[in-house]
Amino acid sequence: MEKRRFFILEILIIGIVVFFISTFLFQICFVKGNSMLPTFSDGQVLVARKIAINIRNNDVVIIKKDNKVIIKRVIGIPNDKIKFENGYVCVNGIRFDERYVKEFGNITEEITLKENQYFVLGDNRNESVDSRFDEIGIIDRNEIVGLII
Repeated sequence: MEKRRFFILEILIIGIVVFFISTFLFQICFVKGNSMLPTFSDGQVLVARKIAINIRNNDVVIIKKDNKVIIKRVIGIPNDKIKFENGYVCVNGIRFDERYVKEFGNITEEITLKENQYFVLGDNRNESVDSRFDEIGIIDRNEIVGLII
């Protein structure tokens, strides 16, 4: 009887630890669609760290926007100026390194991000709904739920 109680207690402790880790520290997510090709493909399994203190340009993040969960690359962080020029994305006047992008679309005017605002794009710009579109738009910091690791 004592072994059975100990076994149940072990299972309970393991369950609590797994719940804590999956709720507060890490999240498993599945790529749906082709908006992040060639970096990530449809059906790929990714792990995200939920506590993302310092989000930087080029990080890939999980975003929850209007009850939708999406995966995008951070192109602009607070106070950055984003502009599309001659086939390139420029951040603060410097061409953004995007060796993984085939095409990108177009934005005609410069965008200046405010505090707690982020500009995100999919790597496959022809199939990505991202910050270029009103449906997603500029992302607030509280909409970023994790950083892909």
